[in-house]
Amino acid sequence: MINLRNNPMNPAVSPTVAHLHQAVGGRLIGRASDAPLGPVAIDSRQVGEGDVFWALPGPNHDGADFVDEAFARGACGVVADRPIACPEDRWAVEVPNTQRALWDWAAWHRRRFTGTMIAVTGSVGKTTTRQMIHTVLSSRLRGTASPRNFNNHIGLPLSLLAVAPEDDYAVLEMGASGPGEIAALADLCRPRVGVITQVGDAHLGGFGSRRGVAEAKAELLAALPDDGQAVLVDDPWIHRVAGRSRAPITWVGRDGHCDLVADEVRSSEGRLQFKIVDCPFDVPVWGRHHLGSALAAVAVGRTFGLDLETIAEALSQFNPLPMRCEVIEVRGATIINDTYNASPTAMHAALELLRDFDTPGRRVVVCGDMAELGEESVRLHFQLGRQIVGACGADMLIACGQFARQVVDGARAAGMPARWTIPCVTPDEALPHVGQAILPGDVVLVKGSRAMNMEHVVDALRQYPRRRSA
Repeated sequence: MINLRNNPMNPAVSPTVAHLHQAVGGRLIGRASDAPLGPVAIDSRQVGEGDVFWALPGPNHDGADFVDEAFARGACGVVADRPIACPEDRWAVEVPNTQRALWDWAAWHRRRFTGTMIAVTGSVGKTTTRQMIHTVLSSRLRGTASPRNFNNHIGLPLSLLAVAPEDDYAVLEMGASGPGEIAALADLCRPRVGVITQVGDAHLGGFGSRRGVAEAKAELLAALPDDGQAVLVDDPWIHRVAGRSRAPITWVGRDGHCDLVADEVRSSEGRLQFKIVDCPFDVPVWGRHHLGSALAAVAVGRTFGLDLETIAEALSQFNPLPMRCEVIEVRGATIINDTYNASPTAMHAALELLRDFDTPGRRVVVCGDMAELGEESVRLHFQLGRQIVGACGADMLIACGQFARQVVDGARAAGMPARWTIPCVTPDEALPHVGQAILPGDVVLVKGSRAMNMEHVVDALRQYPRRRSA
């Protein structure tokens, strides 16, 4: 069992401008008080009274151009990479690199943290797993979870800044699009518990192959201390890299060789049900593919000393996240709003969910591109089209994006009639087709990568008047 506490620097000290300046270096401009600092904001539109505005450069805008707006909204100070004219009683810290400074400030906060740091990574299911772990642990302990999917080089340090030093735990999410990124994130947050959900065909443009993805996820295992704990979902690629962990490993899954085994698994009507030993679990989520996330949460809960009954009760109250297998009724049809993101592995899981729906109508897939697949993009989108027919038995396909034609070609090759396959360039172009096609009794899966904004299709469907069935 994990010992909750470590030996940090004095957590009772409230951070001030002096602490920030000492942590990030640079040149202090203006008048700084000894008052405690408010939260860090990186969007000037979201600055509140007493916040610190961190002026990060971006692909379209430079945060330093919005310093005046941040001060006007109440920022007590600014961190920027250029000289700043400060209003009276305000301050600025000028640094060579605001991104590096953000990491230095997050590292200062990490040293104050007294609890157990938990890191979650994987090709799919990171956010749901992170939130299930938080649901379990927060039933008995005080802790923090990453806000939304703050899992990259900006999001993770921001997540660390939101962790209270006296929390019992913090569960943070780690994502990566290339080798070395998870190692760097782990070096910053220094986890004692590491969770890997699954290895799939995500970000192949950065990793090159599923083996490359597995090697990247193993960077988390290599960062765990001897007295830490690894929780790994049963996956052949994870088995290949598990030796990187110096910490003990708990394997979770349905196979008897796992340390934590789920039996009597059922999924229907928005409930995932299973047993561990003789303890029944009933989790309010759609789809069997959430089993790995639930088991990982159980394993982490056990690591913290919680019994199975307590964990089962907590998971029965789990609140699923929006746009992740969110099932809603629109115009008499059932819509599976799984628009948050997409990869080949996640697409396959969503198609299985669509297949398992008992419906008097048709099964319809409205899909967008799967991003960052590199040289495998054409092949994997064609394969997706075949799976939409072969693995799911869908009756109609509306595909959007750069690779819509490949998805349609795959569906037609698998036997879907051409008149029921519609390629579109954008979700907006697809809207009239979707609005006219959907009938009461249909079940419609809407899914695509984040950049495709496929949630616009769901929003538009809500606005269409109800149609009568043919």
